[in-house]
Amino acid sequence: MTSMVGRVSGFRELFEILQRNVRDAGKWWPAETKFEILVGSVLTQNTTWTSVEKSLENLRKRGLLDPMQLVRVESCELETLIRPSGFMRAKARYLKNLTDWYIKTDARAGEIDTPTLRNSLLQVPGVGEETADDILLYAYDRPVFIFDAYARRLLAAAGLGEFRTYRQGRQACDAAWRAEGFTVAELALFHGLVVQAGKDARREGSWEGILRA
Repeated sequence: MTSMVGRVSGFRELFEILQRNVRDAGKWWPAETKFEILVGSVLTQNTTWTSVEKSLENLRKRGLLDPMQLVRVESCELETLIRPSGFMRAKARYLKNLTDWYIKTDARAGEIDTPTLRNSLLQVPGVGEETADDILLYAYDRPVFIFDAYARRLLAAAGLGEFRTYRQGRQACDAAWRAEGFTVAELALFHGLVVQAGKDARREGSWEGILRA
């Protein structure tokens, strides 16, 4: 499904093609608060969003989508509540780590430049590059492109390069998409479209219909 089915001129053209050919991606990232975005970014690691929604609802009912409450809850209870998302012990630790970071950093995040804020997130155990960029884009309105697995498959199919890892995609393409003048709102929509396009391509077994001119 990653074989090239068409060549586009760049990220802007790819964005416009997705807007034409992919059904409405809805509100993405779906969350009621900034902190909920952070929680969701950890829970979604290696699982489906449907599973994440179940965990978020458990946390919401328990009043734990509040950083001061989540940081105090017993780890065993937290593990039980997030069980639907899988890897519950590891994710419970990651959530505690990220919540501690949020409590210490959020109030002054607006004064921190994007590279420094990104590096700060990457120092948090359990936060990798994709999770950090999800948080930067959706919680802190920073201009980043999410080079997740769906995006890398799409870029390969569109003839914009084949990248085995998140870091390879970012290093190779960061300058290219930045040069095309995307706003933060467009980048947020772009990722939502990419996710939906990836689901559509997986269902159809091809990127061909999605990448038609």
